[in-house]
Amino acid sequence: MNSASITAAVTGGALAVSAILPHGGVDGLKLCPWYHLSGHPCPFCGMTRAFVAITHFDIQAAMDFNPGSPLIYGAFVYMLWASISALRRREEVIPPPNKIVYNSWITLTVGIFAWLFYERILRLIFF
Repeated sequence: MNSASITAAVTGGALAVSAILPHGGVDGLKLCPWYHLSGHPCPFCGMTRAFVAITHFDIQAAMDFNPGSPLIYGAFVYMLWASISALRRREEVIPPPNKIVYNSWITLTVGIFAWLFYERILRLIFF
């Protein structure tokens, strides 16, 4: 199996599961081991619920679950599209994205999750 096939399977699977799960039916779902150990959400808590909300076109609920979720969801959609495109061209490797778009995305994503790390973990520990 090549990297394009694996990427298509992983991203497509995650997006398919978020379409199958009922919006509102997973709102109380808490899968995070950190949450179960500490009782506090981690920077990625709410991502599953947010993916389900985005797939069902409820962006506000997704932002409430996890403000970084639209950026990660967008990356999953892009990677699914890029991997399927590569497979259609009979390529095994996905070509890299546009550098400006990627650098903008990574800067914004790291910034949001750093803020969530501060809000959800550091602030509870030190303040």
